Amino acid sequence: MISSLPASGRRARRLVGAACLLLSLAGTPACAARHARRGGALDAELAQILPRPSPGASAAALDASAWRAGRQRLADLRRIVEGAGPRTLRVRLALREPRTGQVLEARGAIAIAPPAIATDARARTAGSASLDPEGALRMILLGPGGTTALDLWARGDRFRFAVPALDLLKRGDASTPRAALRGLPVDFLRWWMLHPAAGTLLWYERAASTDCFVLRDGDAVIDLRINDRGLIGARRTTWSTAEGARRRQLDEEVVIAEGAGCGNVRYAQASTGLLVTVICEAEERDRAPDPRAFVDPDALRPGDGS
Repeated sequence: MISSLPASGRRARRLVGAACLLLSLAGTPACAARHARRGGALDAELAQILPRPSPGASAAALDASAWRAGRQRLADLRRIVEGAGPRTLRVRLALREPRTGQVLEARGAIAIAPPAIATDARARTAGSASLDPEGALRMILLGPGGTTALDLWARGDRFRFAVPALDLLKRGDASTPRAALRGLPVDFLRWWMLHPAAGTLLWYERAASTDCFVLRDGDAVIDLRINDRGLIGARRTTWSTAEGARRRQLDEEVVIAEGAGCGNVRYAQASTGLLVTVICEAEERDRAPDPRAFVDPDALRPGDGS
């Protein structure tokens, strides 16, 4: 039994469990759900608390006034995101692995440089070029014993995803095949943290005190819903667009948030069955994150920090 192990043995046991959970994030089949269902664990709840767009609706079905209303509402949402400015979130997470039900708890911080301030002097690193217009983020989570459980860096279309305890490191950019990112929520996190209202508007409806959008963001289609109480729900479906290949669904991710900013968020990933609960404990806006947080960790010289 775990209770009979010495403290070092229990820590090792927890790290092994954490490894499987984090490998789920990295798309390792051994930890993935055998039969991932549409939308994952939150799909039914999303449909229940926020109305689903009308079946078969399309941009062509919108009248001019509805189209203008949808575009204006999207512009308002983007201004809210951009106006939040550079900030740091202190968070607590619980990740549940679907096959065993095992839960990994972690704490950490997320540094965010929204797109609108990416070229601001406050977001510059001494001696380096300004950040990409798409924005940047850095998320570091600490697991059992204070060890680094996960380290995600993203700047523009580049990313670095690391699980140091497993010597696991994945890097990519705009040229990385979408299929290679299956099970890895990098695109989703960039979309959600940096520009959650981004994408080309395909359809809009105002129903039951809820704004319902359908957006296209590259090879992903997003069903975004926001009600007047501030509750936010989104389903992001990613499709394979390899040239000459049959179009197929790669993944479907769902997020339900109490609101924009520092609020509690739940995330589910269909390809792995992973369920994540994020509790935002604090948000710091008065002081911008250290610019070094947004520098590629592999480019930092020893002693530069991160």
